[in-house]
Amino acid sequence: MKALVVDDQDINREILSMMLEEFATVTTAGSGKEAIDAVAAAIDHNEPFDLICMDISMPTMRGHEAMQRIRALEGKKQAQRSIAFMVTASSDPEDMVAALVLGECDDYLPKPVMRRTFVELLQKHGLIQA
Repeated sequence: MKALVVDDQDINREILSMMLEEFATVTTAGSGKEAIDAVAAAIDHNEPFDLICMDISMPTMRGHEAMQRIRALEGKKQAQRSIAFMVTASSDPEDMVAALVLGECDDYLPKPVMRRTFVELLQKHGLIQA
């Protein structure tokens, strides 16, 4: 599996990356723009990401906007649609509903991320086997 972890906080990127290293080759990005650039490069090299873990609350470009742009890019380039998890410490249910209803993500992962919950989501979406 090839995964992209997007978060403006170094420690959050490190934690998610460590949890994923057992299952995936991990690339990280510190902003929505970096994420879009990484997805574009992966698609251009015919190596799209299987999974994107996108933080919702980031400066400059929120995770929702970054994922909308990524979905548009995948569509435009007729690339494989990545499984996307929105990751957030927000307790605002509107963030979760917006992410799921708009179709920009496939699931929602609350912070602090618990390994067991994360692994269950990976299994649920067929990214790893039980």
